[in-house]
Amino acid sequence: MFSSPKRKIEKYFRKNPQVKSIVVAGSYGRKSAIRALSALLGETYLVTMGVNKNVQPDVVVLDYGSMSDFPDIQPDLTIVTSCRSDDEAKQFFEVANKSRKVLVNFSDVPQEYAKYLTNPEIITYGDELPADFYFENHDFTIDGYTGDIVNPEREHIPAKLKILGEHNVRPLIMGVAVAKLFNVERQTIVKALEDVRPLNGRMQPCHGLQNSIIIDDSADTSDISVYYGLRTIYALDAPSRIVVTDDLSKLGKFDESHIDEVVVLGAPVEQHIKGAKISFFATEVELINYLGQHFEDKGIILLEIPLPQIISSRDWESAL
Repeated sequence: MFSSPKRKIEKYFRKNPQVKSIVVAGSYGRKSAIRALSALLGETYLVTMGVNKNVQPDVVVLDYGSMSDFPDIQPDLTIVTSCRSDDEAKQFFEVANKSRKVLVNFSDVPQEYAKYLTNPEIITYGDELPADFYFENHDFTIDGYTGDIVNPEREHIPAKLKILGEHNVRPLIMGVAVAKLFNVERQTIVKALEDVRPLNGRMQPCHGLQNSIIIDDSADTSDISVYYGLRTIYALDAPSRIVVTDDLSKLGKFDESHIDEVVVLGAPVEQHIKGAKISFFATEVELINYLGQHFEDKGIILLEIPLPQIISSRDWESAL
């Protein structure tokens, strides 16, 4: 009889008690967290995603979201990236309470869910104090953030983050927290942070036609990603800001004073956003032709749908 994935994992950790286990749980942000763990631990330890009998790792990362039935193990660390509902909070913290330590995203886990967390070994991370680990921003440009990640001892770790979006900074703060728990050397942490780059289509700066700047966020069009995408372009200096989407409702109540125009691929709907210029186009060809007349030197276009035709180069750094 074949063993279930749950039983295989339980058997693996019984046979390999020296292997550290990290569980990543959350309503969203798990993939970014897993990527950050790989970047911040990968130079010092052999890290695998899930159990792999063909290698002998130091650390195994388990994605709670990919499991229908969680194995009966005591994780060394559970990371809770976010919570959207009471039921999800109960599920995530049930695992966290069995763990040796738990790391909680202070910015994306509402305080009301703290009642479900009974584990005494809690570490928090987030945008600012009172999180144990937080980011102190010194400068922000289209090239990313420059600042320090600060730990509970108020040690300032230099962080040159070549990414965009607050929601993409938080996983790296978490990664530093885990790296400190695993005694990764400071210089290794600093280098790992600087080496991280945006994934294709996830707040990725690109060179657009006519020297425009494209921020390609087309691979992640969740409400939370769109929200932080808008916040990002509000904060960037630019002669113009255009948002391209196929779902006007995902923009929510955006700040029209910071957006010159919203360009929508789709049938017109009631333009309920006071003061905002909104243009609708039935086809991609019509939309692209229209954008071609409105590209501006150094103007920013936040792209929430795939439109590779308006991107001249994704190799942002080599052309700087």
